[in-house]
Amino acid sequence: MKQFFILGASSVYGVGAESDGWGDLVKSYIHSKMYGADGVGEKYEVFNFSKAGSTIEFVAETADWIFDKYARSNEVITLISVGGNDAKAENKPDNFVCTPEDFQAKVTRLFDSLQRHSKQIVFVSNGFVDESKVSPKQSPFGDGKVSYFTNERRSLFNSITKQICDSEGIDFVAVDIDKDTWIRNYLYSDGLHPNQAGYQKVFEALKPIIDKGLSNE
Repeated sequence: MKQFFILGASSVYGVGAESDGWGDLVKSYIHSKMYGADGVGEKYEVFNFSKAGSTIEFVAETADWIFDKYARSNEVITLISVGGNDAKAENKPDNFVCTPEDFQAKVTRLFDSLQRHSKQIVFVSNGFVDESKVSPKQSPFGDGKVSYFTNERRSLFNSITKQICDSEGIDFVAVDIDKDTWIRNYLYSDGLHPNQAGYQKVFEALKPIIDKGLSNE
């Protein structure tokens, strides 16, 4: 049985969506292929392990346990989006959570771990933000922290991740929409997360890879 494991932070979980984040959309789509009209039946499993606020380190710390408890075979496709919370600064604009060098090392270690468990890995890049709303942004978790998100920093960390993906043969998925259009049409009012239309765009970018995974039996 082929399995889809979905890992990551709030943009995977679906903060800002009226109904479904992109992880939910992936699950609904695969379920429609199994249980809809002319469906193929119970051939796949989809697990969404995303958690708002996740960093690379959190995903790495929990991934081995998740695979140990849930993986049935080596037929696992892992979809992941994380790094936005590593790119930010906390409480001061220059108090960065992670340096680019540390981030590169952490991503490399995470991918090495995921590759031991996964037949295929797909990384979804972090999208643009509205800096007027998120630099600074109050933490929603009641911990009193203030975060600073910038497009320059997110783009840098996306570039680092893409370089690693290219060298490791990992699919890197980015939504091909310019910054101004994304902020105007596809960003939730908090300035950080996609809205429902934005999550749909992420899913549409992922869909060809999902379809290929479903067809490769």
